[in-house]
Amino acid sequence: MSSILDTTTSAAAPTNSTTALSTPTALTANDFLQILVAEFQNQDPTSPTDPTQYASQMVQFSNLGQLQSINSDLQSNQNPQSTLMQAASAFIGREVVAPGNVVGVQNDKATTITYAPTSNDAYTALVYNSAGVQVDSVSLGNLTSGSLENFTWKPPSSTSDGQYQVKIVNSNNVALGGLLEQGIVQSVDLTSSGGVSLNLGNLVIPSGSVGSVAQPTS
Repeated sequence: MSSILDTTTSAAAPTNSTTALSTPTALTANDFLQILVAEFQNQDPTSPTDPTQYASQMVQFSNLGQLQSINSDLQSNQNPQSTLMQAASAFIGREVVAPGNVVGVQNDKATTITYAPTSNDAYTALVYNSAGVQVDSVSLGNLTSGSLENFTWKPPSSTSDGQYQVKIVNSNNVALGGLLEQGIVQSVDLTSSGGVSLNLGNLVIPSGSVGSVAQPTS
């Protein structure tokens, strides 16, 4: 069980809750608990899941709900600057995941792309600059279908800070879909529309697109 991938998928999925306060696209805490119970009841008895993973998912869902609440408050609050400070204090240093295929490079370090191979095959990461010119090709080796993988690019020393597009391709040069951008929040800003944007290091994403929030694993 992959907590990041499952949480991201669940956060984006419609809810079947009939509670009057629920919206068709919002996953409530009760819905999430029902999913955890279902996972627990249907796990393989010969290979039970580590219970700490369930606790980890609950923490990630709680963090995500807090971020969504802050973003909602910012759009209705008469004093958004004070709420922005709350967002910064709560989420700077947290690891977030959102849909996308771009990495940010800052001081020779890049953010991460998370992906899931669709077949057992050899995969390669292709990196392109803002002009669409390929600047690197990294062999990822033979990977297993359905596994959750991370690609953290190690930019050459001559690489400029900025944003770079990543394609993950198989041996037939067919690109994978469903890539996720992953990184640690370095700063939080208020957008012109009143929302919150998260800076992961030359990679800025809107808080509304975040599918998972967690403490960094390393």
